[in-house]
Amino acid sequence: MVAWEDIVSSSDWEYIVKIAKSKTAICYSVGWLITENSKITVIMSDLSFEDNQTIEQGGSYTTIPTKNILSIKKIKL
Repeated sequence: MVAWEDIVSSSDWEYIVKIAKSKTAICYSVGWLITENSKITVIMSDLSFEDNQTIEQGGSYTTIPTKNILSIKKIKL
């Protein structure tokens, strides 16, 4: 499970006082950790086994800038 910080934006007209109080979003994503380096962290939700029991394909992946990662918690299956 990855906790990460994301951008929040709006195209609505708002009072400056309200805009000044805007905050970023804290997001949580759950998935298989595919890549983790100084630039990006990639997780994916779905995978499939080939006939020979290898995993060659996955789906529903999320690429997060590593600098936005707040924490990574490994979940035991």
